[in-house]
Amino acid sequence: MGRGKIRELPPKILSFIIILTLLIMVFFFWVSYHYIKPFPPKSLVMATGMEGGAFAFYGERYKQILARDNIRLDLRFTSGAVENLRLLKNKTHEVEVGFVQGGIARAEPISNLVSLGNLTYSPLWVFYRGNIIFDDLSQLKGKSIAIGPEGSGVQKFARDLLKAANVIGSETVLHEISYIDAYNEIKEGRLDAIMAFGTADNQFILRLLKEKDIRLMNFSQVEAYTRLFPDLSHVVLPRGILDPSKRFPASDVHLLSPKVDLIIHKDLHPALVYLLLKASVEIHSKAGWVHKAGEFPSVSKQDFSISEQAQRFYRSGGSSLYDYFPFWAATFIDRMIILLIPLGVIIIPLIGILPWIYTWQNRSKYYRWYRELGNIEKEITERMQPENIENLQARLDSIEEAVSKIHVSIAFYDELFILKEHIHMVRRQLSCLEKGEGPSAASGS
Repeated sequence: MGRGKIRELPPKILSFIIILTLLIMVFFFWVSYHYIKPFPPKSLVMATGMEGGAFAFYGERYKQILARDNIRLDLRFTSGAVENLRLLKNKTHEVEVGFVQGGIARAEPISNLVSLGNLTYSPLWVFYRGNIIFDDLSQLKGKSIAIGPEGSGVQKFARDLLKAANVIGSETVLHEISYIDAYNEIKEGRLDAIMAFGTADNQFILRLLKEKDIRLMNFSQVEAYTRLFPDLSHVVLPRGILDPSKRFPASDVHLLSPKVDLIIHKDLHPALVYLLLKASVEIHSKAGWVHKAGEFPSVSKQDFSISEQAQRFYRSGGSSLYDYFPFWAATFIDRMIILLIPLGVIIIPLIGILPWIYTWQNRSKYYRWYRELGNIEKEITERMQPENIENLQARLDSIEEAVSKIHVSIAFYDELFILKEHIHMVRRQLSCLEKGEGPSAASGS
């Protein structure tokens, strides 16, 4: 059958194809609603850090940016990166995103969490009281040192660094207290030193930098520590960065710093991941005290595997759909593309196969009679004087009766007409044999 005839489908068949296609689409949309999740949740929870700290400040920035697209970001204050990681690991998913410093999770692989990249440096600040200049942690031996509360990232690094510097011992007193309590203690002389993480947005760090009787340690062996602790980087607080008019600080200050990663659950909705990535660029791409503009966000060395979506985002940017459509519409279209590709793989071949099925359905009604008629014709040709002409006549009558009851679409009328003509031709051959004229006489009549 020609291609033109395949296209001449009757209304019933077209309706069947359309209904079947719609049913498949409905099924796929149902699957998408339950499993592909075309629309993101309206809220998510972020673990930040201590109130007044840099993580808490960043959390507020993320909250403001996500609110533009009507996504509510609930902030949970914590003692720091260690507690953030513990909350993220919790299978209840109470916290879906959080700040974690590099090196905190190195000891244990966590398969359900991924990173959206490095956000910034979070330098380790070592403040101390006294007139003597300290340039190494070993000089803090026998001192009273605040190392941050339990669950904070600074406490984990502080203990490791102080141990490497041979500071931890019976004479040294370590205090697991908050930054606020540590500030009050050192101001009143009951504390000798404070170890803290923070950025330019950390109010606690800013207050300590402005205190005249409190000094900031300038690490003289900073490169040695970065070799011993690969998760720490050597960063420089440039001369005059805090107050150029007063040349404060008076010289470059060498510090140790881990990088801060934005960690999420692997199954977080892609639309929310996109918003977090976009917000991270807006917040962290500017220059800071110890890094240049454009240095962050980045996807350098990580404790966690990098989200595939984050890799695509940093490589080629986000989906252009969000540049032309409202957030909810772009999200729906973006998720539907994931659905429509496999749907097209099913629907397009199905549409192509259905006409052939339809053709086979019509031709199967009379093809068997073509074969039967061919057998009769073969007997007539091979046996010039068949012994049982009446039997062949009866078989031919049976074929003709069956063919007369066949109903096919208009597109197949010509083939059915040819079959009927063939029946009449074979009947003439039988008639000629009956008269003793031979089958060739029928073709010439």
